[in-house]
Amino acid sequence: MLKLIKDSFGITNKYIILATPLILFSLLSSLYLLFSINGSKIGLAIAAVLFVLMFGAFLSGWLYMTTRCVKNSEDEDINGLIKEFPAGVGEYFLPTLCMVVISFILGLLLFILSMIIGVKAIGDPQIPQTAFSASMNSVGAMKKFAASLTNEQLIKVNLWNLLLFCTMALNYFLVIFYAPAIFMKNKNPFIAFGIALRDLFSRKFFKNILLYIFVSIIYLVLSALVAIFGGNVFMHFVFTLVNFYFIVFAAVLIFNYYYINFIKIGGNVDKTV
Repeated sequence: MLKLIKDSFGITNKYIILATPLILFSLLSSLYLLFSINGSKIGLAIAAVLFVLMFGAFLSGWLYMTTRCVKNSEDEDINGLIKEFPAGVGEYFLPTLCMVVISFILGLLLFILSMIIGVKAIGDPQIPQTAFSASMNSVGAMKKFAASLTNEQLIKVNLWNLLLFCTMALNYFLVIFYAPAIFMKNKNPFIAFGIALRDLFSRKFFKNILLYIFVSIIYLVLSALVAIFGGNVFMHFVFTLVNFYFIVFAAVLIFNYYYINFIKIGGNVDKTV
């Protein structure tokens, strides 16, 4: 695992150009959402659909680039990698778009299931919606809101938070190999999801969990640092760059892990489904 992490860092640093489409999409999507947020319900619905299409186009090209740099890590034409983006959009746009939709549906089903479990096992903490919404305005308001709750309410709120966190973690874990399966084994998003689950719960299951925990810990640490130092303009800029680097590294690490453990087995490329 340590060698894999080291190699993934090397690939990320070598092909740091992978960050370029990510940064550009982040800027363009932010501007698009900013100008689309004020409109009619129909306009917002159309804007949401267009954003999903944009996101699918970006992911198809960017993840294709990621796949290419993992499979051809010795390629010296570093800047030529950016030329692979349009090819990825053309070949993988529909599978990637279906992957996004299927992942969303999976997340929605898990959320509904967690709500059902929460209602039956935890119960309603009896907190007015207006009070909860007002507590989200600032850290001080959140502390004041927490101090106003009874012990029973605090326990229920904490249990609800834990349940939703576990649901989110499970959702991300179930789809961790979804994209690599599409780009490396089968472009059919339904078959690829089955392959991803099969590989996830294979004999390498505990190793897969270790990979997921490693990526999650880094993400949580970065999120905590952003929350602590995000008020400083300079530190906010620094952590923005660090977050972009982390996203590129996480994608490279997951794809590289999948390629080595489930594709390139013993020096041979496994093309079986």
